[in-house]
Amino acid sequence: MKRIIVAGAGIGGTIVANRLSDRLRNEIDSGEVEIVSLDRSDKHIYQPGQLFVGMGLEDASEIVRDEKSLLSRRVKFLSGKAGEMVRIDVNEHTILTADGKSHKYDYLVLSTGSHNDWDMVPGLKDVLQTAWDYERAMKMREAVSSFQGGTVVINVARLPHKCPVGPLENTLMFDDLMRRRGLREKTRIIYTYPVQGVFGIPNVNKVMLKIFEERGIEVISPFTVKSVDPKERVIESNEGEKIKFDLLMGVPPAMGAKVIGDSGIGDRRNWVPTDKFTLQMKDHSDVYVMGDTTDIPISKAGSTADFESYVVTHNLVNDIRGNLGKRSYDGSVFCYIATGIDSATYIRFNYNNPPVPPPPSYVHWWGKIMYNNAYWTVTAKAIV
Repeated sequence: MKRIIVAGAGIGGTIVANRLSDRLRNEIDSGEVEIVSLDRSDKHIYQPGQLFVGMGLEDASEIVRDEKSLLSRRVKFLSGKAGEMVRIDVNEHTILTADGKSHKYDYLVLSTGSHNDWDMVPGLKDVLQTAWDYERAMKMREAVSSFQGGTVVINVARLPHKCPVGPLENTLMFDDLMRRRGLREKTRIIYTYPVQGVFGIPNVNKVMLKIFEERGIEVISPFTVKSVDPKERVIESNEGEKIKFDLLMGVPPAMGAKVIGDSGIGDRRNWVPTDKFTLQMKDHSDVYVMGDTTDIPISKAGSTADFESYVVTHNLVNDIRGNLGKRSYDGSVFCYIATGIDSATYIRFNYNNPPVPPPPSYVHWWGKIMYNNAYWTVTAKAIV
């Protein structure tokens, strides 16, 4: 029997496990192949929905499902200590879990995601309101709803981070919300970013800078946050800037999963060295890597994992069946960008074709809303 372990559930792991179970259903049913999904949590959070929770547009319970309800019946799911990975040995083809068991694999899909590294910036954890954490998104909702005016700083601590367009959305949705509540004239909004501009892709940066300017949103960049003084409510950068704030929102530093570092298979920030076309771990052809877990310099977004899942599935199925030929990942990414409470644009690009965002519109906003609603029944279950 060939055993495939999908290390990590979440968006990428769930999608690829379901795609594999569909393509290999005959082999699974006959006992030739087994697919095992490992994750510490038995809950699946639709992380793009956390910003909607933080802005008061979505109830937190609406963006959570039981992982088992999303996975195919052909996938064996282990959670809790049985699914919590403490070490991955890519040379011995084994994963050790917190219950002390060792799991052998023939093929491994690493989809362990990323987590917030609060220790990288002193003081940040004590005062940052963020949608980049489920529990904190609910607290952010309270902070936003009770805000009555003052200086708001929206800070991106480090690059790369999960959902690259998210801070832009956070800023423009908050701006719109303040206008609707009649508080915009009492509110100063400052956006800080680690590199020059507001976004790393030139075409998108140009468009978003213009929107920020039209809305009266100040930009201070480059701004690499050094520390935050929670008592004085001051954020300071390595570049020498100090900004006093009444409300601090944004994105904490991101790191790859701890198990990647503990296993010695990642770089200094726990991203796994990955071939940008085959999505195989470098020097390990039996290990595929996807989503936030890779070191590929491309968006750490849910749509990236979705596009990658087609390549990983195709190539793994061919590996198992002994078929020749590899499909290549072309760097495809698609992201909606909310530009307010009822308007949005989007970016669609790959390695060779940079994005050109269309003008923001109500139609694109509803495209974003419809996709969020369809995620559970379409994307997560790999129906298309």
